[in-house]
Amino acid sequence: MTESHNRTRPVSRVKPATVFSTVAIGAVSASVAVVGGAGPAAADDYPSWADIEQAKQNEQTKQAEIARLGELLAALAQRADAAVQASQIADEAWRNAVIARDAQVERERTLAKRAGEAEAVAEISRMRAGLLAAHLARSAGTDLAAELAFSGDPDGLLQQLGMAAQLGSRSQSISEQAAADRNSAEALRRQADRAAAERKRLAAAAEQRAAEAKAAADAATAAVVEAERRSTELYAQLASLKDTTAELERQRAEGVAREQAEAAAAAAAAAAAAEQAANPPAGGGASGPAPAPDPAPAPPNGSAVEAAIAYASAQLGEPYLLGGAGPNVWDCSGLTMQAYGSAGIWIGPHSATAQYRTLAAQGKAVPLGQIQRGDLLFWGGGGAYYHVAIYLGGGRIIEAPREGVPVREYFIWGSPAAAARPAA
Repeated sequence: MTESHNRTRPVSRVKPATVFSTVAIGAVSASVAVVGGAGPAAADDYPSWADIEQAKQNEQTKQAEIARLGELLAALAQRADAAVQASQIADEAWRNAVIARDAQVERERTLAKRAGEAEAVAEISRMRAGLLAAHLARSAGTDLAAELAFSGDPDGLLQQLGMAAQLGSRSQSISEQAAADRNSAEALRRQADRAAAERKRLAAAAEQRAAEAKAAADAATAAVVEAERRSTELYAQLASLKDTTAELERQRAEGVAREQAEAAAAAAAAAAAAEQAANPPAGGGASGPAPAPDPAPAPPNGSAVEAAIAYASAQLGEPYLLGGAGPNVWDCSGLTMQAYGSAGIWIGPHSATAQYRTLAAQGKAVPLGQIQRGDLLFWGGGGAYYHVAIYLGGGRIIEAPREGVPVREYFIWGSPAAAARPAA
């Protein structure tokens, strides 16, 4: 039984128009000439329009100001990116806490049921032992030895005496069984009580993770809003210095960002392939270190891939909500879980980490250099992942990115750390 919808938080009312990428804005600083070898400008040292107008009077000063604006834009993006990543990590921590809590709820239910059944058996055993004890007590009220001495039917009395002995032996056996049944029931009840206490602890932990996720999301939203506010003016100043337009400067930076993201993904894939070749997989299960990708993954089932992508595409524009798994709200692993579920493929629980481990344990991990349409990309590392998206091909993905940003089609941002092929 899950209670995830009771633990989710409302979507923030602040919805920034742009989600920043360190690569995206960093492209500005990478593409401008840095004059004089100056270090990064202070985060709060933003130029005024008077500074911009003055810089236009001298070519060297103008180039230095262009470089300074690039550094400021990159610093803004880095802060926003760090806040967004922290928010995604906090969201994943909540999802994993919910999985642990719900597993404990099921364990508590199972143990409570077993304890109840054991208590019923123990009660029946107790009643049987009591009835036999009462029968023996009545038999003991007759002096069988005296009857044997004075009775004219000694054979009958001897038979009665033998039956009493058998009843005594049977009584001991039933008594021992009743004690064993009672001990078993008490042990199961203690386990059920401990499970209940652990469930309460895990529920409290999930509540704490929810609060942390909400705080991190608010911080990310604030950082992105601030970056957008500041960058709007910085792009305008940059355009003034370069005699272009702010929109053109933003589009140029985003174009460079896409190229850099593709180059970074290619470099990561090459590095992963080299690592794979140098260190062949040694195995591992879903509960241990994440298994290494199979160097020769099976090709994807095209119909299953297209069914999953069609399902995810139908959700474009719908809002992000932590714990969302439809029908109208989503988080990253909720979207991937339901998309592949619609194609009849179970990819694992509602968690990026759990989904990668589930698929890797099935031998469905793939090297980043061999990804194909429909594969899942995972961000994170060290066997722990905080975001997952569906690869569309051509360097693009479909994802539920974070609070304030709806389900979208986007280019691969940052550096995915792993990939898996659900439809292999």
